[in-house]
Amino acid sequence: MNRRSGFSIIEALIATVILGVLIAAVLGPLGNLFRMSKSNQQLLDNTTLVQSIAERVVREWQDPTRYEQGCLELTSAPLPAGVTAAAQPLDANANPTGPFQTLSDCPGTPQPAPLKRLRVRAASGGPAAEVVLDLMQPPGPGGP
Repeated sequence: MNRRSGFSIIEALIATVILGVLIAAVLGPLGNLFRMSKSNQQLLDNTTLVQSIAERVVREWQDPTRYEQGCLELTSAPLPAGVTAAAQPLDANANPTGPFQTLSDCPGTPQPAPLKRLRVRAASGGPAAEVVLDLMQPPGPGGP
């Protein structure tokens, strides 16, 4: 009987095919994982941006005049590209009394309302993020 050690060419080909299938099975989902990770990072970036702009509006609207005018200081600090901010006047029961209007530079057109709905949206380079807040008129001139 002839004893040989090692693999025949057929055995080596079968092992190579099996290895190729296993590598393809592992690398396919890995590519999708990287794409999902990038998309999630873009959504997180947009969400962080929207939250910071909404916080800025809330801070600026502590001034009753700016709240009434529905304006922001945009000359020295414009909104980043891909970001929109709009306000809608509401009545005391939070029912809309007018359409959304894009926030403009101060001074704006007075829009007296006991409540305002603020909508900030960012869609720069990925999935869009949006924050909607209902804000009460601050105390002061013309306020409660």
